[in-house]
Amino acid sequence: MPSSGSLTDKISQPDTDSRTLPEAYGTTMAALLPRDPNWMYLYWEITPNSKARFAREHGQDIFEKSRQVIRVYDLTAHNGEAGKYFDVPVMFEAGNWYVHVQEGGRSYSCELGLVLPSGEFEGIVKSNTVLLPPGGISDVTDEKWMAVSEDFDKLLQLSGVEYIGKGSGEVAKSLAQRWEMLRSVFSRASSWGVSSLSSHAPQRPERKAFWLLADCELILYGATEPGAFVTVGGRKIKLNADGTFSLRFALQDGVTDLPIKALSKDENDSRQIEIEITRLTE
Repeated sequence: MPSSGSLTDKISQPDTDSRTLPEAYGTTMAALLPRDPNWMYLYWEITPNSKARFAREHGQDIFEKSRQVIRVYDLTAHNGEAGKYFDVPVMFEAGNWYVHVQEGGRSYSCELGLVLPSGEFEGIVKSNTVLLPPGGISDVTDEKWMAVSEDFDKLLQLSGVEYIGKGSGEVAKSLAQRWEMLRSVFSRASSWGVSSLSSHAPQRPERKAFWLLADCELILYGATEPGAFVTVGGRKIKLNADGTFSLRFALQDGVTDLPIKALSKDENDSRQIEIEITRLTE
């Protein structure tokens, strides 16, 4: 009888040249994903053909003279009104963006487009609609909860906390610090002011039975041309491959100035944005 061949001969070998996902799929689209009560993640693709067609319809210089924005629509009726929106400056080349909203528990959608010098908005592509979870305290009061340090440590391990830091850099760092905050609150052996928090973290009063702690941080994010030189407050920062960047700051009381400067790779063009933040804690 002729040999039927080995199992290895019959199984085709994987295509090692197809491991990397393509950077684009040739379709103009935008997809919106919920992250938490106040943050959404938007990613998109605008093809060169779509840009060319848009330029033919609205003028060949429309991209140069207009502002590129994400228009964020609040689709939930509030006090009998719906259709509120705000704009987030962005560069279409970024391909993705984290979008912050003030209110959770509401429905949102996003549209990428241009704000003309006249103030008129021209949309290019619109995303799907998402419903963010509410960010308030639960109104369920018929259960009693108790935090035990040993059990909480087990929950941290089950949650995969040891993998924080191996994903998206800034987001993973933020999550890691939030875990440390939770751990410091619920663990009997820990104290306020752990090393992963900012140096001005509030200290728990020693002798008062009733107390309140609060703090806040600043997240700065933006984008420019890949390969450009960017400084924030006079300090050079490293850009992501697509030209985006994000930074987290401990926000002190008083006025904080954050001058942002960008110099093109060929050093022929430059842009500057001045941001001033005031914090008053009472």
